[in-house]
Amino acid sequence: MDVFESYLAAVLANREQVERLRTLNPPAGGDFWAGGAPTFSPGVLEAEEMPALEALARPDDTWLDVGAGGGRFAVPLSRLVARLVAVEPSPAMRAVLDAAFAADGRTNYEVHDLHWPPAPGIDAPSGDVSLVANVLYDAAEARTFLDALERHTRRLCVVITSDRAPSTPDPRVWEALYGEPLCALPGLPAFLALLGALGRRFDIRTFPVRPPEPVTADRAVEDLRWRYWVQPGTPLEARLRDLLIEHYGEPSGLLRLPPRRNYTAVISWAPDGT
Repeated sequence: MDVFESYLAAVLANREQVERLRTLNPPAGGDFWAGGAPTFSPGVLEAEEMPALEALARPDDTWLDVGAGGGRFAVPLSRLVARLVAVEPSPAMRAVLDAAFAADGRTNYEVHDLHWPPAPGIDAPSGDVSLVANVLYDAAEARTFLDALERHTRRLCVVITSDRAPSTPDPRVWEALYGEPLCALPGLPAFLALLGALGRRFDIRTFPVRPPEPVTADRAVEDLRWRYWVQPGTPLEARLRDLLIEHYGEPSGLLRLPPRRNYTAVISWAPDGT
C-alpha cells in the first residue's frame, strides 16, 4: 500500500466509524457548518501561522485560498496582496466570509462556491500563491486535490496543517464512550509523506499552540460535543460529561482541556517541484 492509499484508508476508516456511531447529524439543508461558521471569522481563533504567511506574501500577488471558511486567513491576507480569491463550498461559511470582508472594507476579493478538487469541465480560479488551511485532513482524493492545486498555482503552494486534525477527540475518552478505538484522521506526518511521494522539496515552519484556559463542565461539553458526534440532551451526552470531568477535572471544579493540536505548521513548495 503506497502513502496515498494509506491516507485514503485512514480517511475512509474515520468516515465509516463516525457514520456508524454518530448521534449528532448535520442541520437541515446538509451544511455541517451552519451553526459553527462564525467561529472561523477573523480574530476569533488565534492564527499562530500568520507571520509565516506574511513573509510569503508579495504586494502584487493574487492568492487563492481553497477552503477559505469564514476568512480567518483570507481577510488579513487581502490587506497584504493585490487580490484574494476565496473558494468555499459552505453557504454558512461564505456568508460569514462576505460579512468579514465587508466589515474590513475590502474590495480586492472574490468568492467562489466551489468544491475542491474541481470537477472535470469546471472553470476553477488560479493564483500566484495557493493556500489550503486545515482542509486536507479528510480529503479522500488527496492526490487529485494536490494535482489540481499545483495546476492552478503559478508560484507557491502553501498548506497549513497540524500534528493532528483539530477536530480529533481524545482517544481515551472516545474509546470509553463508544467501546472501540478511535480511527483518527491523518495529520502532518501523513501529509509530509504525500509530498515526499510526489518528489516535492518543501519548506516547513512549525508553531506551538497555546493551551486553552480552564472552563466549566457545561462549556466543555458545549465545545467538544461535535468532536464526539454526540446529540445534545441524550444519555450519551451525560456520559461524555462524566468522562470529561474524570479526565480533565481540577480541584477548582473547572476542566483543563488539552489543546486542539500540539503544534501547527506552514508548508510551502513550488508547484513545478523545483
